[in-house]
Amino acid sequence: MNLKLNTILSLLLIGTLQLSLAGNGSSETALDSREALERQLDEERLAYQLYTALGEIHPELRQFQNIPRAEARHFEMLRSYAEKQFPEMQAYALEGEIVDPATKALFDKLLAQGQASPAASLQAGIAVETLDIRDLNAALAVTEDPQLRAIYSRLRAGSEKHLAAFSGERGGKGKGKKAKGGGKSCGQQKGSCGCNFPAS
Repeated sequence: MNLKLNTILSLLLIGTLQLSLAGNGSSETALDSREALERQLDEERLAYQLYTALGEIHPELRQFQNIPRAEARHFEMLRSYAEKQFPEMQAYALEGEIVDPATKALFDKLLAQGQASPAASLQAGIAVETLDIRDLNAALAVTEDPQLRAIYSRLRAGSEKHLAAFSGERGGKGKGKKAKGGGKSCGQQKGSCGCNFPAS
């Protein structure tokens, strides 16, 4: 009963967080390519830091041991592009401060949620990956550079795999249980998200 109630509350929180973040600042359609890139850098930073923290709290969940390495690779791809194309942009460090206030608020809320239980932490992962896919679609809609579009497409494929990995254990049961499709790299088949990290 408590697990069902926790899941319902988690889903309600996810919806609230996504609406509050979407309502902050420019609308997705108003983003330009640079703004979209800055947002994606921040979201990859959020994902890495959140998953790393939750992995320390819930070490039995394999997703939080594997996926942070994928997020680090994704961030590096974006940072490398940003430094070449926008040298004046401060890409910041992967473990540095989350720049956007709304994104930082999202991090704080999801971390607090995820500390409650393994099931709640997986719901937090679902919220992050759902948001990331939405924002990557928005970024693709305003980006013309083929190189950056290719990066976004690769990251979106990775987020879809990560979402599947988190969704595969939504009940919080089966410590270390593999999600459907394997358990390597980001929780899925090795290299399927383009991350090419070995299993932990």
